[in-house]
Amino acid sequence: MIERMDLAGSLARLREQLASAVFPIPPHTGQSDRDRLVNQLDDYLIPRVESLEAPLIGVVGGSTGAGKSTVVNSLLGRQVSASSAIRPTTRRPLLIHHPDDASWFDGDRILPGLARVRGREGAAPGGIELLAVPELPDGLALIDAPDVDSVVDANRALADQLLQAADLWLFATTAARYADAVPWAFLS
Repeated sequence: MIERMDLAGSLARLREQLASAVFPIPPHTGQSDRDRLVNQLDDYLIPRVESLEAPLIGVVGGSTGAGKSTVVNSLLGRQVSASSAIRPTTRRPLLIHHPDDASWFDGDRILPGLARVRGREGAAPGGIELLAVPELPDGLALIDAPDVDSVVDANRALADQLLQAADLWLFATTAARYADAVPWAFLS
């Protein structure tokens, strides 16, 4: 049986080999498969293997205006995430956790490329906002994600990164948006 640290070390070596790999033909569109694999290792696999006892991360994501923030607010029984008719509303993801789990998220164990912001300091997009709420059970964190079909490129890229870092993804859409190709392509 492979020990957890052996597996984590093997994944870290694989990550370094992938990150340094050079291919003669550049990708024709978007992020290369190599970059996606490196991000998956950084954002999910290595942190999860190194910390199996860490809180599970559920991401509430989906289409523009589908009610993602409303779902998060409803799950917690109070408003913690802004919702509005203005699109896109969620420009910076909100990671909600139990106060006892704060130490898991203050560092860069997950989503290492995102700056941490506690509370509502600074309204500018960028980074990930952390919010401790006692209504959420310890051992579980929720992330209110930007739209997967946002008109803002950075929001779509961030939604993709959050999908790769999640233990669970709750996809929200509406009857009007259900048949839209972009969210389904994203999920596939």
